[in-house]
Amino acid sequence: REAGIRLIVCYIQMIVEFKEGLMGDRMAEERHYLKAQIGHVPARYQDDVATIEAIIRDGFAVSAKPVPRRSVPNPPSPDYVKPVKKLKPGQVLKPKKDPINLNHYNPGKILRIVLFGDVLETNAPEAPRYDLFVEVNKKEMTRPKYWTAIREQLTALPHPVYLRVDYARKVNAMLRDKEPFYTYVLTEGVLLHANDCNIWPTEPAPVNTTPAQAAEGQMARFMEEIKAHKKRQKFYWNKKRCRLTGFEVRNTIEQAYHMVLTLHQGHSYPEQDLTFLRNRAEAIAPNLKQAWFYQTETYEEEFDLLRRAHTGTHKATEYEITEEEIGLLTYRQKTLLKMAQNLCTKKIESLT
Repeated sequence: REAGIRLIVCYIQMIVEFKEGLMGDRMAEERHYLKAQIGHVPARYQDDVATIEAIIRDGFAVSAKPVPRRSVPNPPSPDYVKPVKKLKPGQVLKPKKDPINLNHYNPGKILRIVLFGDVLETNAPEAPRYDLFVEVNKKEMTRPKYWTAIREQLTALPHPVYLRVDYARKVNAMLRDKEPFYTYVLTEGVLLHANDCNIWPTEPAPVNTTPAQAAEGQMARFMEEIKAHKKRQKFYWNKKRCRLTGFEVRNTIEQAYHMVLTLHQGHSYPEQDLTFLRNRAEAIAPNLKQAWFYQTETYEEEFDLLRRAHTGTHKATEYEITEEEIGLLTYRQKTLLKMAQNLCTKKIESLT
């Protein structure tokens, strides 16, 4: 009986120690780094980065100002006399709520501005490229009306600037799912601006694995998606549905570019523009260009067929493609997928 009691006590102690160990690891891995300065900006880039940050913050402050619901009367001359409202019997004038009737609704705030990407260390000083991520506290703050003027000012700068804007709830969900892009940006980026009005989830950081194991898992995930798209592509092709076949060809190539970018720089971009993804991927692996212009002079026209084959656009219903064009794109697709797979395999081997 005493031995049984001692066994139960030891078992309870083991459970308590195990829980304390878990809580200790959890507290150690909380995302405290989001409240501190991450990394540093090299001295030769500090002026450019400060200019870009000022454009973003000042431009957003201007576009987010409250606006009048009705325009304020503008007297055409000093002799202007406000017309007197005619009242019906029994009517009285109601007092004005506000002299200019402003819309006092809070339009939102910028929570973080993060500079990410390894281009600051690899590119030459005379040709830098800046990747910035802006997080706002409301979804509606990602609308183009808040960022059109800012993007125009950034486009006028001598160096290219990639600007990504997302809202806190989506970013938190992506971090819980350990999405590579957001995890990379918020762990490896340089925090330029932070606002403490948003509370991040205190979940453990992604599991620490070797770079080779992480790359193998990422490649396996992308290859599964590519395989699923190719299966649907074969189904639609057998049904002679050329338009849907073209969509799946495009989707496989998009996933191939995402795979190359993710394995070579740690993240891809939440963009679906094939031209953007192709330029970024070919900047990392120039050999990918051979998949398009090798033994042909119409490669840009062929690529344009893919670029327009996007199911999420309003022009998707007008998209048309012939069986001959699908045959050409299928050859390009096989070449590109094979090259992307070989590049990623070599990258994994170099990490071991």
